[in-house]
Parts: sequence; C-alpha cells; structure tokens
Amino acid sequence: MEPPKIWREKRERYLALGMKCLDCNKTSFPLAKYCSECDSGNIIEHKLADTGRIVFFTQVTLAAEEMMSYSPYALGIIELDDGIRVTGQIVDCKYEDLHEDLKVRMVFRVLSSDNNEGLIRYGFKFKPV
Repeated sequence: MEPPKIWREKRERYLALGMKCLDCNKTSFPLAKYCSECDSGNIIEHKLADTGRIVFFTQVTLAAEEMMSYSPYALGIIELDDGIRVTGQIVDCKYEDLHEDLKVRMVFRVLSSDNNEGLIRYGFKFKPV
C-alpha cells in the first residue's frame, strides 16, 4: 500500500474521532479498544468538537527536522468544547496575541513533510476564532 493511502485511511486522524464509553459515559481521544476509565469494551466513535479554548501554550524554537520550516511555532493544550483535551499547533496568529482561555477552532492543515520520501502528513491544528 502506498504511503498516501495509508495516511488517508487513518479515520481517527482525518475525521477527528475519539471514543465514548457506553458504560461510564467517558469521552476520550484517541480511539482505543477499551475505555481508559472503566476498561469496558462497550465503546462507540465520538466526533470531537471542533472548537475549544487554550488551556496552556508555549513557543517551540528548537524543532525536529520535519518541523524546522514552521519554527518558531506555538504549541498548546486545547480543551475542546466536549471536555476532551488535545495537544496541537496554534496557527494564523502572533505568539504575543495568545493567552489562556482564548477560543480556538480546529483546522485541517499540513502537519509535516518528509523530504526524503516525499510523504506529507496532514492533521489538525488550531486557530483563534
């Protein structure tokens, strides 16, 4: 299977899917076979909220090779409106304008690229609303 097809078939990455336990009602991310709260296998897919707020953020100045073209960049812990916390890059704003509780929206963007194999990885980032 060619690399782009492998990435396109990662539904949880491209559809922002988490999971919801039908026994204890806990929602979490990423998808797993068992609930992290009660170990139940009685779970369903849960579409993550696409808006939330910044809980914490920092600026990355020394990045991995595949992220060097983005450096420096903002990285944050985002609490989505459904209560799930995720980590993601914060884009389309100046670092100086960021603050805790800033409302953000999930956007689909290039995450990184591998110059050796030409593989481009897509996923979610966050931008201020």
